[in-house]
Order: sequence, then C-alpha cells, then structure tokens
Amino acid sequence: MFKDRLERFFVLSMSFVPFFKNSWRLPNFKSRMLKTGFITVVWLLLVVAFLDYSFNGHIGRSIEPSAEEKEIQPDQDWHSLLPQKMWQIYLAPPTANKTSFQIDPQNLVDTGSWLAHNPEYEYVLVGDKGAESLVRQHFMGNPTLLRIFRELQNTGMKSDLLRYLILSKQGGVYSDIDTVNLKPIDQWVPEGYQKNVRVVIGVEFDRLDGGNWGEVHPDLQFCQWTIAATPGHPLFSYMIDWVISALEIFMEGRQTTFSELKVKSAEVMKMTGPAAWTDAVFRQLQQYEPDLTSLRNLSGLVQPRLIGDILIFPIDGFGMGQPHSNSTRDGSIPEEALVQHKFRGSWRHNDMS
Repeated sequence: MFKDRLERFFVLSMSFVPFFKNSWRLPNFKSRMLKTGFITVVWLLLVVAFLDYSFNGHIGRSIEPSAEEKEIQPDQDWHSLLPQKMWQIYLAPPTANKTSFQIDPQNLVDTGSWLAHNPEYEYVLVGDKGAESLVRQHFMGNPTLLRIFRELQNTGMKSDLLRYLILSKQGGVYSDIDTVNLKPIDQWVPEGYQKNVRVVIGVEFDRLDGGNWGEVHPDLQFCQWTIAATPGHPLFSYMIDWVISALEIFMEGRQTTFSELKVKSAEVMKMTGPAAWTDAVFRQLQQYEPDLTSLRNLSGLVQPRLIGDILIFPIDGFGMGQPHSNSTRDGSIPEEALVQHKFRGSWRHNDMS
C-alpha cells in the first residue's frame, strides 16, 4: 500500500521536472534563501496533493476497511454501530420473466411506515438484479454459495438466504414487506442494553404450557421476518454455512437440480427459514451462556433479555396480534410492540410442491 502511494508520489513529482528544467532561471531570486524557500513550498504542495489523492481520491475507496473489519471501540454503542439502513426483499416468482417483471405497488403498502418512522435511514428494496450484484460483490470467494444462489429458484428459500447474506456483510435492519413498523428503530433498544447489543431478534412462537403450533419449532421459535444487526456478527456466518450444508444434503440422492427443486413449506422452514434460524441463534446463545440447555429456558419472556450481545424481545416485540404465545390480540397495540407482521407470505403460493 505504501509502495503504491510512493510510486504515485514519484510520478506526480516528476511532472514538475519540465517546469524546473525549462523555467528554473525565470524567477529572479536575489538570494539562496529565497530559492530554498521556493523549492520547499513546491515540495510541500506536492506532499499535500499526494496525501489528498491518497485519502480522498480513488485510493481511499480501495483501502477503506469493510464494515465488519472495522475495530469496535470500547465507547461505541448500538446506535453508533448499527448502519442506518433498512432492507426489504422482493424476488420475482419462478415463472415470471425477470427482465420485464415489475412489483405491484400494493405489495409495498406497508413500506411507508418504515420510511415515515425512520427518515434518517436509507431504504433499499432488493430485487433479483440487486440480489445477484450484492452476492457477487461480497461472496466472490465462495463459489459454492454463488452457484447455489444463482441456481436456486425457490423464492422463499432464496429470500431467506439473501437476508442472512445482507446482514452478514452490510448490517442494518431487515424486515419483510408485509410488516408494519410501529416504533422508530432508534427507540428499539432500551438504554441499559445499548453498550452491549449487536443483534436484535424477537420471539415468533412460545409454546408455554400449550401445544405446538403448525410447522414451527416444538418449544419456541425466533422470527426472521425482522432482524437488526451490526455487520460481521458470527451468527450470520454460521447461519449461511448451515443453509449451504442443509441444501446440499437435501439434494444428495435426488434426481433434480436447484433450479427445479420443489419443496414443502415445512422443508423451507427447517432448511432456510425460522426453524433453522432458531437453531442457529440458540447455538450462538449457548456459546455465550452454556447453562442454556433448551429453548424452554427462554419461554415466557415478559421483558427483553440480553444474552451475550444478542437482545431477545418477548412475543409482542415483533409478534403481536397472533392467536398463540400470549400475544396481544385484542385490537390494541401494546407499548412494547415494535413491528407487526401481516403474514401475507406470497412465497408459499409461488414455490410449494
């Protein structure tokens, strides 16, 4: 890096040689001191130009560390570490013509809540082209991932994987397009937790003393329709590896390709969706707190709980309005509610066998 800058400095300085060669005698210096001063000023200008070019010009972009490589300072908190970026995903159905496909504006009717509550945040809606560009940009060194992502046509699974990839490298807040933002993002994390939080998640299902619910995890499940994270958290690296491994194992022995893959809803949940996400999160939580032996240890939360650097919100945080888990469903919006999920789930109609 220093060698490159030195070479550029040399080239820049040599550009002044003609001036000295052809015009050295033009200034009428009356003393050696004035001549020395003149030379000093020219070289100082060259040094300033060199530094400006190095740190503010094209080189600056190439040597700037990625977000996940930047060292976290002791005095940094959640607000300074969380990128002010909101992500949503809308991928074309497998049968659609991706070159001419357009999103129905009605599918984005809830996006306004995110924009209204978070005017300082950048909003990014990722489509098929944007998804391919992001994955190539950040994961060129992982040919297996690139191949699977390119060939995978199931929009539910592809959207699941994409959100983990985005949060791993870029960070910020991901939320499905059928969610409503009820409270500004900057107000999500209570003050007492802000020094330590790096990932924010919420409970989707809590069995409590009842029975299981549909296709969800038997005891407790974390939602992945809304996740907030600082970039570079190991949870996402593990989750990405999990998804790749699960898909490869699932495909072994099947006479089909990823592009022709047909799966059931429960299989999506377990390989890429919230059941798989729950297992990955719980593994990370156990690394922070080995005394956790079961998801039942987290059942019945009524206040946010911080384990390591992962903050878990109770059911009403991201999951109000559901007919289970003691979720508030009387038509009111509880004070602790941050996001409401509307469960439109268009991927279920596009991809299921």
